[in-house]
This record gives sequence, structure tokens and C-alpha cells, in this order.
Amino acid sequence: MALDVTRKTRDYLYGRLLALADSIEQWALDRSKEDRLTNAARLMQRFADRPFSTWRTIELALKPYEARLGGVSRKRRSMISEVMTMFNPEDFNSDKKLSGEFLLGYHCQIEALKNKKHDEIEETIE
Repeated sequence: MALDVTRKTRDYLYGRLLALADSIEQWALDRSKEDRLTNAARLMQRFADRPFSTWRTIELALKPYEARLGGVSRKRRSMISEVMTMFNPEDFNSDKKLSGEFLLGYHCQIEALKNKKHDEIEETIE
């Protein structure tokens, strides 16, 4: 299943946010050759149980990694903003547990980022 950028269900969007946060932090960790779990990966269970309050923790923790990456993280930061604007405010503000659909959003977003990375590499080779 491919990423559905038009899907606006709360759980799917929260999954996409988690994937984008994970990818930014992982990118920064890879660049600095650090081998550890990202905050997004470490907090995944808590995020599934309390997404609204946990997202605040995850997003605020991204700032040092974005600073470390500099301007190259701008596109992914922009993608986070795009996903955020797709939420119904009441859905976003709810700390109701997420269904398994958030995992679908997470994995679809991760795969879309991988495929985009491969496409960009191929474009530079040609």
C-alpha cells in the first residue's frame, strides 16, 4: 500500500507525524555516527496510548536535531507542517488511544521517504 496524502483520519496522520519525526532524528544520528534509538522509536508505545501529549515531547525534542542538520531538514519540517494542517483540531487535541491505523500511516510514510531518497540518488547519478 502506498502513502495516501489525502487520507485525513486522525490515527493515520499521527502515524505520518511519528514517521517524519523519526526520520529527521535518525538522519541526524546517522550523520553523527550515533547508534541509538530515536525519541520517536523509544516513545512509540506511549505515543500510541497518548498521542497528543506525547507528540509535544517528540516535536520539541526534534529542535536540536534539526539544528544539527541545518537547512537540509527544511523539507521534512515542511512535511510535518503539511500533515499538521490536515488534522481536525478536535482530533489532534485528543489524547484518545490510537488504533493500529497509525502503524499504517507510519510505515507508508517511511516507505515514501525511502523511495524519495532512492529517486533523488538516481537523479544525481544520471
